Amino acid sequence: MTKPIVGLTLFFIAGIVLGRYLSLPFLYLYLTFLLLFGLSVIFYLKGKRSLVVYLLFSLITLAGSLYFRYSYFPHSPSHIINFTSSKEALQITGKVINRPQLKGRVIRFIMEVEKIASKNGSLKMGGEKENGSGKIEKEVKGKVWVISYLPLMNYDYGDEVKVEGKLTLPKGEKEGGFNWQKYLSYQGIWVELGTGKVELIKRGRGNPLMKWAYRSRDRMVRLIEHLLPQPQSAILKAIMLGDKDSLPAEVKNTFLKTGTGHILVVSGLHVGLILFILLVFFRTLGLSFELTSLLVMPLLAYYAVLTGLRPPVARATLMAGVGLGCLLINRDISPFVILSLAALFILALSPLSLFTASFQLSFVAVGGIIYLTPYLEKRFKRLPLWLRKSFAISLAAQLSVLPLLAFYFHQIPLIGLLTNLLITPLVTIILALGFFSLALGLITLGGA
Repeated sequence: MTKPIVGLTLFFIAGIVLGRYLSLPFLYLYLTFLLLFGLSVIFYLKGKRSLVVYLLFSLITLAGSLYFRYSYFPHSPSHIINFTSSKEALQITGKVINRPQLKGRVIRFIMEVEKIASKNGSLKMGGEKENGSGKIEKEVKGKVWVISYLPLMNYDYGDEVKVEGKLTLPKGEKEGGFNWQKYLSYQGIWVELGTGKVELIKRGRGNPLMKWAYRSRDRMVRLIEHLLPQPQSAILKAIMLGDKDSLPAEVKNTFLKTGTGHILVVSGLHVGLILFILLVFFRTLGLSFELTSLLVMPLLAYYAVLTGLRPPVARATLMAGVGLGCLLINRDISPFVILSLAALFILALSPLSLFTASFQLSFVAVGGIIYLTPYLEKRFKRLPLWLRKSFAISLAAQLSVLPLLAFYFHQIPLIGLLTNLLITPLVTIILALGFFSLALGLITLGGA
């Protein structure tokens, strides 16, 4: 079973890469796919099964290319990117689809656009109509990265708002090599808008589960602030919930200098540690692996939603869910098969994930843990079992991602190799005690 699953995933990944970097016309790829599919059927009917296998892997590669091209580039004539040429300020109505972030005097959020309006008729591309106020209005699609310079936030996730401003295309590479345009495009965002006016139209159009999770998060934040002084409360909020709004700059810089800044950003590491904590907790209670897995999966999903469904966290949660699901079906399944299935599942949902640093770091780290941990454990054989495993897993993950860290962040945090060996077990304890204390506090204090 191992080779077909791993091979299928690798060929699908190859197809996505080809779709990203080879500028082949979509029609050419589509016709080639149809041709190979037809040949596969003919060879199968003639009993030439070995040729069918090769053609199937070619089809998977082409499917990856087609899927990427379809998912990545905006095709609809009503997509918001088609209105960036307008030189006038436009009124755009849509839904806030993430938690707005206030930094300094600037608010940033993502809007899913529904309508766009102008006064002078510059929207005449077909399908527009005049609204009651005499403005030309058109239904549109797409997402916009909104930057509001008015530090007044009376809106939240799920609210319908109206903004006014000029649409612009995000700039590409910034100082340090970070490509802002590419980063946004991988989230399906092709347009920015700066505004000094955000008008609330209607409340509460978001996903009820997300709204409930955000309310839970707010209660947890208030409780942490109630129980702990600064900067301890700010550090705990960052580690547990990814909330860095009140984190002092000097504290943040200290973590960065020691190569441990990543623990302040909720990521796949946190999901992995919480998975470990939950597995140990439920197994200690004497629950079977099957029941433990069924309890752990929804709790991980809750944590992912609680922290804002950030892509790295969502991917790590999916990876854990696929892994637990595979082990429920077959306890002897290869970990590389589980890793391949998780990658295939995530890329089938979002092929753009392949080109994000978080996806690559997550899968390379897990692959490194699977491959290197047995060898490293032998080096720490004098240590107690739990400490030996902790050190081996942490070091395996760090060694695996060093090339990617050098490529993306232009540095190799050698000091981090040592500090992370010490900090990872500590973070595990902080997360375990932190969530236990929060659960107890929410019950006894009612959320503070």
